[in-house]
Formats: sequence, C-alpha cells, structure tokens
Amino acid sequence: MVVIHMKKYLIAGLVIEFDYRYDQYFKNNIENYIYEGSREVDHTITVKYALELQKPTSKLHRIFSKSVSGLKAYMNYDENYRNIEIWIDEDTFTDAATAEYVYTGMIFLELAQRHGLLPLHGSAINYKGDVILFAAPSGTGKSTHARMWKHLFKDDVSWVNDDKPLLDVTSEGIFVYGAPFSGQYSSNTNDKKPLKAIVFLQQGITDNVQKLNEKEALKHLMTNTLRPTEEALWDQALNHFEQIIKEIPIYLLDASLSTSAVKSIKKAIYNE
Repeated sequence: MVVIHMKKYLIAGLVIEFDYRYDQYFKNNIENYIYEGSREVDHTITVKYALELQKPTSKLHRIFSKSVSGLKAYMNYDENYRNIEIWIDEDTFTDAATAEYVYTGMIFLELAQRHGLLPLHGSAINYKGDVILFAAPSGTGKSTHARMWKHLFKDDVSWVNDDKPLLDVTSEGIFVYGAPFSGQYSSNTNDKKPLKAIVFLQQGITDNVQKLNEKEALKHLMTNTLRPTEEALWDQALNHFEQIIKEIPIYLLDASLSTSAVKSIKKAIYNE
C-alpha cells in the first residue's frame, strides 16, 4: 500500500502543498516545516510514479531525464507553476528515493527564485545568531569545514542548511533561510537569520584569508548560484549580487583540513 503524505509546509516564506512516497530524505526533516495556518497555498507539487511513462500531452512540460528506451522523469505544470506534477518511472532508477528528492528539490529551488530568493550552493551555519555561509563546488570540503565550527564552538553553532541555503535580499538587510532540501543528511533548521559573511573555500594548506574585491566576489557568486533559466531571473540575481557585494564581506579561504582554518576565517570575520 502506498501512503501519500499530502500536507502543507511553510518553507522560506512559501506555502507548499507537497506529497512524497519515500521517507529516506524527508522523514524527521520536512515535518519541521509543517504549516497549519490559513494562508493560501503558493504551489502544489505532486509526485507520481509509473512503470512506463507515456509522452507528455500537455504543452507545459519539461523532460528531466530519458533513456534509449523512453522517458525516465518529467514534469507537467500550469502557467504560473501553481500546480506541478512530477512523473517518475521508478523502474528505471536504482534509487527512486534519491530521484524523488533531487527532482522535488530542484523544482522547489526554481520556485524560490521566482519568489525573489537566491539559492547558493554552500553550507550555512548559525553562529551566535549570525549566518556564515561557506560556498564552494561539491567535494571541496565546505560541509567538513562547517562541522569543524560545530566541533570547536559546540552549542554556539547550529545548521541553517548544508546544501543550498536561500538568501532573502531585502531593503532591511540580507537574510538566510533554512529548507528541508539540504543534501544527504537532515542538516537544516526552519529558521531565518541575518547573513554575516560569505566564505568561498578552496582546498589548500596555508589557511590564508583574502577579502575579495567586487569583481572576484561577483565571479564566485555567479559560479556558485543556481543558474536561472530565464533572462528576467538572471537580472534579478545580478541585482541581488550587487547588493550582497555592497553589504556583506566576502572572503576566499585557502582551507586546510584542520581547525586552524576555522580560527583564521573567524579572526577575519570578527576582527579578533
């Protein structure tokens, strides 16, 4: 028997009605975002499965994946992305739970962009009420570096999001939301905190910290953001980048795998 978990969630200010089949990534995670208020639903995301997918008949669809034998995954949507169906041929995936998580997360991040939020590829921690965001390509060690902060500073550190934190760039300041799409582990908090600094990591041995100029900061921000598919969303992202660069210090850390890397960047951020 298939159990459908259709519930409302408040994620980064958006009310999402969503169902999922597999507990691997969502159980003991997305429940922290359950919404029981009266606000109208912004978007509904429904995941459906079939042993063989038929060609989409709707004009508004996007194919995610296909093989020689046919379609593996696609989505149907309406004009405002209010209602989204994600179809997955679970027989073609060795890990259908991961496929479900990846596709729903990808769509949620695109919806967040349409609501003015900026997803960055990184690990964001809450240190004494400040968000410090460590950004880098996969495999560079940003999660490892973030865990070293937790090791050193214990209860002063908690996760915001360990994969794609969402930046809310406003006239009152720049804030970071947690979300349940946070990588392999449930390393996220349903919270919104002010952004203190962005640290781009490169694997190294010196633990040298360099404060980036505007040109270098923009290059790193563009490299590590979720790339919008529409020109208007790119314009929005560029405006966000401009404000972030003006208001938030951005650093490059030549990070070793030791706690001295943490001490070096903490000293730079807090002028210690």
